[in-house]
Amino acid sequence: MNKVLVCDYEKCSGCKSCEIACSFHHFGECNPSLARLTVVAFNERGLFVPEICRQCQNPWCLNACPVDAIVRDAETGAVVIIDELCTGCRACADACPFGMLKVTPSGDVFKCDLCQGEPACVKVCTTGALKYAKPADIYFEKAVISASQLGGAI
Repeated sequence: MNKVLVCDYEKCSGCKSCEIACSFHHFGECNPSLARLTVVAFNERGLFVPEICRQCQNPWCLNACPVDAIVRDAETGAVVIIDELCTGCRACADACPFGMLKVTPSGDVFKCDLCQGEPACVKVCTTGALKYAKPADIYFEKAVISASQLGGAI
């Protein structure tokens, strides 16, 4: 089974290193507006939530593309845009209920492609808020943490 990119927002410090690493990896610029994820700040609660592409099982963006420029990568499972086929119509961006597709100043549409299986955002996340692992491993880790918290409360 393919790995998934997940976020534990309780660990996010809001440093935005993930945004910088992402934009630099893909565009060679340290420009958060070119990142394929966005750290949303809830300042009144002191909370930061990295919004990441969910790589949906039945992707709305893929289904909305009129020229079949969006496909699922067989190796990583990522839903990716084939730039050479993309007409820039933005139907995919309109279709995504999570707002995970973005547009460059020149009009090119882009989204998370999991960095071909080596997400740059995960590599720089010093708090461990972002992880890239098999779903079973991630959910097992969450179950262990929940169980240990329950055990301490009894």
